[in-house]
Amino acid sequence: MEKALSRDELLIQLLEKARNPFTTCEQKEDILTIMKDSSNFKGKNHIFLLQCYFNPVDPLFIIDEKEALRQGYLALKENNPYSCYYLYLLLKDKEPSKARNYLRLCCDSAYPEAYLEMAKCQHKGILFEENREKAFENYKKAAKCGLYEGYYGMFLMASEDGDYPLQKTIIEEAEKRGFHLPGIIEWITKRKKPC
Repeated sequence: MEKALSRDELLIQLLEKARNPFTTCEQKEDILTIMKDSSNFKGKNHIFLLQCYFNPVDPLFIIDEKEALRQGYLALKENNPYSCYYLYLLLKDKEPSKARNYLRLCCDSAYPEAYLEMAKCQHKGILFEENREKAFENYKKAAKCGLYEGYYGMFLMASEDGDYPLQKTIIEEAEKRGFHLPGIIEWITKRKKPC
């Protein structure tokens, strides 16, 4: 007797079947129907469909905005913390107060991309009050989670403040993590004294 598949294994098999070039259009539609409506995968199926919507370069499934929003709410209903990030992205231009709340919830779940989005919003005063200190901290959290853009955001803020020692520290930290910050940064590290 064969061992029953876990939910994750079943989801992976469904996606592999959908990717198979020999899978018929009807089979692929059946898989999409399961992906859209099943509550057996702890929201991971809905997150996958949201990723298809946000990464339109050769997605496995074509999802429109209305369906993406539905998938976000289904994933939220299934307590998938990543749903808040995608709901933020879907709602930030249409329903800013809801988008703010979803972004806050996602940051509370320590989602790296949410830290980065929060930092950008706080840095520029978009959806949230401008708060450079909190923005810098969120860029730092994103960087600690391995997001290159977190280092770039911290460096940008240090550049805006003309803080050359901090710029150098950020460059060195990024280098330790294997990130090379491009552009004028190389010039700053080679300078002997700030102007």
